[in-house]
Amino acid sequence: MERRRRRTAAASALALLASLLMGALAAAEEQESVDPGKLLVLTAATEETEGYQRFLRTAKYFNYTVKTLGLGEDWRGGDVARTVGGGQKVRWLKAEMKKYANDEDLIVMFVDSYDVILAGSPIELLWKFRQFKSNLVFSAESFCWPEWSLAEKYPPVAVGNRFLNSGGFIGYAPIINRIVQLWKYKDDDDDQLFYTRIYLDPALREKYGITLDHKSKIFQNLNGAIDEVVLKFEPTRVRARNVAYDTLPVVIHGNGPTKLQLNYLGNYIPNVWTYEGGCEVCDEGLLDLSGLADDSYPRVLIGVFIEQPTPFLPQFLQRLLTFDYPYTRLSLFIHNREVYHEPHIQAEWEHLRGAFDSIKLVGPEEEMSEGEGRDMAMNLCRQDPACDYYFSLDADVVVVNPEILQILIQENKKVIAPMMSRHGKLWSNFWGALSPEGYYARSED
Repeated sequence: MERRRRRTAAASALALLASLLMGALAAAEEQESVDPGKLLVLTAATEETEGYQRFLRTAKYFNYTVKTLGLGEDWRGGDVARTVGGGQKVRWLKAEMKKYANDEDLIVMFVDSYDVILAGSPIELLWKFRQFKSNLVFSAESFCWPEWSLAEKYPPVAVGNRFLNSGGFIGYAPIINRIVQLWKYKDDDDDQLFYTRIYLDPALREKYGITLDHKSKIFQNLNGAIDEVVLKFEPTRVRARNVAYDTLPVVIHGNGPTKLQLNYLGNYIPNVWTYEGGCEVCDEGLLDLSGLADDSYPRVLIGVFIEQPTPFLPQFLQRLLTFDYPYTRLSLFIHNREVYHEPHIQAEWEHLRGAFDSIKLVGPEEEMSEGEGRDMAMNLCRQDPACDYYFSLDADVVVVNPEILQILIQENKKVIAPMMSRHGKLWSNFWGALSPEGYYARSED
């Protein structure tokens, strides 16, 4: 009797193992059967912002085929960051989708670009889409925007997000084409409301085969879900994991007031920083200054701020003369609020004036506040067409690397700061996060 029970248990275990293996093999075969060549990603952008470039970088990493609609055009879709709008995107899509009206095998994904990053491959995306067994899948969120009154009309959902978000959707090209051809509104009307009304119509929902990604299997909207999303580190890349539904979304959308959180995730996903390689993108897009003639270097305005009694100021001023950079391309602005330091500045004045291409001093007699002084310095550069870079430098900072300007400029960033430290102390000027009020905050990592 005991032997029979053991044989039965062993047979059951083997049957379960065989079932799991068959399921895994079937899933692997289905993943292999999808054709990334039949996937087209469409996005919308009028300007090549840093957010747009970040989106393209993630798309390139996974080898997506991307086409951008609206690039170089004027935006007339309203202030979508504050109110309704975005209809211009549907108008662009309406014109574009006519080209694919009869391409039954083509799968099209439309996503925003400025606030979106991609975290998975085209094969993974197509496989997950097939699992829905629907013609069109929209992303979902926990807020009913832009008309909360429509919330009660949504089909009930036992688990997951209930409401449609139009920042990302994927489906068969002919279906998407038929839907967007229904658009007959203005550019500043709301795109999400347009898609929502179609989804909430039971007849249209069934006709077009529309469903929502309730558990963020493909699309992760961050608004209302920041606490659900964590980083998942793999050896050569990084994913976002939704811990509420145990899913690995392919598209991360920083909708609404979640841009800072998207920036945080985008500092890792998919390969910006990894355990094995560290910073994988730090050497991309560098500006090569080697071989430039002195008169071809970018022009830099250095703003120096002496806002309080500062030790070793004479040495600080002398270090301004040690930069490894053509001084014919450097201008100097000094804001000094301390009468005590006037003799120190006077002692170095002739050396500074002889080295820098131009120099401006605002002393304590001007009674200019620190904020006004910093604004004046930045405005001097902004209003000068020849000024390429502005470098702000407080007098209590010791510059120990004379190549600092070249190093920062070569990084080719719009805003960048050197790392600073205090000798013998656990202190630096780098913080990994900002509070909602814009102050330093401890980051998750």
